[in-house]
Amino acid sequence: MKRRQLLFTLGGAFVGIPIIVSLIYDAITKSKASSISQSPSSAPKFENTSSPNLADANSEISLDTTEEPLLRFAAIADNGFGSPDQFAVAKSMWETYQQKPYAFVLMAGDNIYPYGEIKLAKAYFEEPYAPLLKENVQFYAVLGNHDIIKSNNGMDQINYKLFNMGDRYYSFTKGDVREGTVEFFALDTNNNAPWEAQLAWLDRQLTKSTAPWKIVYGHHPLYSSGRHGGDRELVAKLAPIFAKHKVPLYLCGHDHGYERSIPLDGTIYIVNGGGGAPLYKFGKSPQTAFVSPQFSFMTFDVYQDKIITKAIATDGKVFDRAIITKA
Repeated sequence: MKRRQLLFTLGGAFVGIPIIVSLIYDAITKSKASSISQSPSSAPKFENTSSPNLADANSEISLDTTEEPLLRFAAIADNGFGSPDQFAVAKSMWETYQQKPYAFVLMAGDNIYPYGEIKLAKAYFEEPYAPLLKENVQFYAVLGNHDIIKSNNGMDQINYKLFNMGDRYYSFTKGDVREGTVEFFALDTNNNAPWEAQLAWLDRQLTKSTAPWKIVYGHHPLYSSGRHGGDRELVAKLAPIFAKHKVPLYLCGHDHGYERSIPLDGTIYIVNGGGGAPLYKFGKSPQTAFVSPQFSFMTFDVYQDKIITKAIATDGKVFDRAIITKA
């Protein structure tokens, strides 16, 4: 049976004291030499070959269910700033965890600002997420452009135990093999990544994977309406592989805010960069399903036949929801 993907949308006791950092906000935009992004005006064109079954963003479709998910996880990006905003997101993550626990967190890069120095891991990672780490919630990181500047080209973070990386790109599986298994593919999307080897590995691993769900994440967006915008080279490298293997979801950061795309060749692209670094302005592109540049994180409830995504602000309120289904 030909796979179909539907997307329905709806718009709309913490330990630790925020660290007041001396960095000015403009510092996080000064490492453009390490970035492979383009401006929104030069964002790549695309062909929307998604399913026509796309609900209006203001529809009354309910995504709530009493059914317990087979797997629940969270995601953040562009968080390692040590700012009060990062602590506010971390507080919301902890409060959400207390209500509905999740087992692990995907961390899509720029884990430590401004230059990736591992000496700042305690202040910019261990302290903000101390309650979650105490509950043995694991974080699975990838390298952002800021993470490779003064960190032995990222190796210091790769070797940092709490980031659970092990290499520049890697995969891991979560969930019951007989039910809702998800295999995650973590990429190094920096311009100095070992692209030839990485792309061959990704194609090979996706071919071998028997997981019902396959999710890919990296730091840089293929499509974005934020300051950096989309990246034609990344589209050329990754989009054909995603389409070939029917990858339903690609998560990233880099642009500081939240944007979810319509399905493009069967893949939904989510920019989830509101983890704590100063926010960027976002526009709206033809591929945009929902956009909101605010401090936030995401949760994902995985079922056999669907994944329910939620974008959650610092006040704990869900400001965007979507459901990804497959035939």
